Amino acid sequence: MGKSEQTLFEKLETELEKETEEELSTSGEGWRYMRRVRIAIIAATTFCVTLFFPLNRSLYQQLSVGAEWQQESLVAETNFPIYKPKVQYEKDVQAAREQTVPVFVPSAEGEAVLLALKSIEQSITSGEAADPAQMQRVTGFSAENLARLFALPEARRDKKVLHIVERCTALQTMVYKQGFIDIALSVLKGQEIIVRRSATVEEVLPVSQLYDSALYRTAFEQMLRQDFDDLERALASDLLPKLTHQNITFSPAFTEVARRLAAESVPKTLGMVRRGETIIAKGETLSAMALNKLRSSEFTRFLYYSEYQSLGSFAANLLHAALIYSLLLVYLYIIRKRLFYDNAQLAGLSAAFVVSGFLSWLVSIIQSPLPLQYFVMIPALSMLIAIVYDSRTTSIATIAMALLSAAIRGRDYEIALAMVVAGTFAGYTVRDLRSRTQLFKSISFIILGYSAAAAMFALKYSTPIGVLGLQISFAALSAVLSPIFTFGVLYLLERMFNITSDLRLLEYDNVNHPLLVELNEKAPGTYQHTLMVARLAESAALAIDANPILVKVGALFHDIGKVRKAEYFVENQINIANKHDKIAPHKSAAIIRQHVQEGLQLATFYKLPQRIIDFIPMHHGTMLIRYFYVKALDEAAEKSTPEKQITVDVDDFRYPGPRPNSKETGILMLADAVEAVSHVIDTNDRDELEEAIDKIFEERFTDKQLEECDLTMREMAVIRESFVKNLLGTGHQRVKYKPIPKDGKEKEEEHHRDEVGDAAE
Repeated sequence: MGKSEQTLFEKLETELEKETEEELSTSGEGWRYMRRVRIAIIAATTFCVTLFFPLNRSLYQQLSVGAEWQQESLVAETNFPIYKPKVQYEKDVQAAREQTVPVFVPSAEGEAVLLALKSIEQSITSGEAADPAQMQRVTGFSAENLARLFALPEARRDKKVLHIVERCTALQTMVYKQGFIDIALSVLKGQEIIVRRSATVEEVLPVSQLYDSALYRTAFEQMLRQDFDDLERALASDLLPKLTHQNITFSPAFTEVARRLAAESVPKTLGMVRRGETIIAKGETLSAMALNKLRSSEFTRFLYYSEYQSLGSFAANLLHAALIYSLLLVYLYIIRKRLFYDNAQLAGLSAAFVVSGFLSWLVSIIQSPLPLQYFVMIPALSMLIAIVYDSRTTSIATIAMALLSAAIRGRDYEIALAMVVAGTFAGYTVRDLRSRTQLFKSISFIILGYSAAAAMFALKYSTPIGVLGLQISFAALSAVLSPIFTFGVLYLLERMFNITSDLRLLEYDNVNHPLLVELNEKAPGTYQHTLMVARLAESAALAIDANPILVKVGALFHDIGKVRKAEYFVENQINIANKHDKIAPHKSAAIIRQHVQEGLQLATFYKLPQRIIDFIPMHHGTMLIRYFYVKALDEAAEKSTPEKQITVDVDDFRYPGPRPNSKETGILMLADAVEAVSHVIDTNDRDELEEAIDKIFEERFTDKQLEECDLTMREMAVIRESFVKNLLGTGHQRVKYKPIPKDGKEKEEEHHRDEVGDAAE
């Protein structure tokens, strides 16, 4: 059966799609719309993401203890060792290093202290320290204590000094014999230390007999109290700085050698698997040993065949990344052409894709028993995309990022499902963002998505309640961090790249903005017109699911250019004559058109975001200033003669444009015109109101003003009905009540109060 011929509507639709694609692919200037840049973005994204796929990754890395082996039974093809898990091996190595006995070496300072004490004793017995100066040089006693000492008879003086030297020598000898070390005893974790006396001789000393500086001071103070009088205590205290020198010092180099040898002695295997042995049978529950065998078998194959697998693995990873990325690209190309052909927008989405891949890779290389996979932060990226782009783009981007995360982590279906659910929930919670605090409402929905997926898998694999609780706890922590991450990144994007999100637009939804205050003061009629247009446009945007915040804020600022020459616009001509009656139509049209250019200048001066500035020229598009054009035609006809015909150039009476290029700017063009015409018709008469609105729609449709704004006929009908409902009855009048007959002054006052009360109702 032959293919049926296309209808006229289908032909027009196909032709329109081709024209739109050609226009988008060639629109704009610079790198933002260049095809080469677009190809470079796609290629760079694919290559970068491929790098996050480790070569020769274990297929069994993401299996967990307690899961059911659903594939065929595995039998060992050759003998291979059972390698310890990396986390366990590193833990054993760390334990071996920590348990290594620290190594110390003797210090010559201890012998120097004993020699110094011996020299003091010899000086006293030989009589060399007979005067205070010599005594101070030999002993180091303070001048005050020497004065007290030399006040004693010589025999008694020498006896005291010899007694001090004798007792200090005894203490030093005892401490040095036990071992006086140069680090705090609290730092030593073991029960012993090794003293390396020489290259071949080592001595083991128990920590319990050692002295450090604190313990030595305690022993010294005890000696002062027990063996000395006041003068002797004072003199012995002067010797303390010479005595606090250790005879054993810690050796970092020798200790590190010992630790390295201990680490190297830790075994890397748990046993052997023999050829023909069943590694795991189909339907068997995975134990820790079975999981180690699976991973060891694949690692053994990698050791034997790695040189042949590397190139093939990279090619497979490249294709894998390209297939997942293509989900997003195909969607953009078919459904969101403007995003696809705008390199800046495409780069933003691609960056989110790369970030999700990087976080997945980062979490996968951290070997930890904790469920760190919840920190891939895909829900945060989904929220960011929903705020900057739209909810449908968020859905497909979330799916692509979740699949990428699962692929990088090694067929991790569990985390993929959890990320899709939590990310989708998060994206929809910020779909209609009205305030920054609304971001934190997403926390509960992210927790819900994560918890539902975790609970389902827990029931399927009989996960212990403690493990499930840990997963939900980490999911909750990730849910709390996601809005903070989103808020922080969004703030940076807004400031660094001049991106205007709905959150930033809310900052301009404020009638106290200096521009709007000035508009109210200098052009009050335009200001009231602006408020009414904003209400009409916002209601219409809500009706067709467009962006109500954007169109409302755009409406508030669309006529700010009228503040310069407010008296030339009819809504501001209160109790004054129309100035256009005394000037030529061409000049009147120029003044009217000029409010667009002046509005752009004011918007630039006040640094309004580009999304708001777009509404200033687009709300008129390239429409004809019909009143003055007709007036110019009439004057030309009056002044024309058979010999000389005066012509009027229609382009002199058109606004500069551009035409509306979004649904929101299209809505504002219609709302602006409808609000203006509502002042010259009876808004109580639905038929008259609908007829006037239909005429406005028809004029702009016929003039091709709405060709670029993506408004469908169905949406136009919904917008029309929204305008009718909002304007219907805005000019209604109060019921005139009959006066009550006057029966005295009191009744008259009472009747007056009743009348006022009725009017208030």
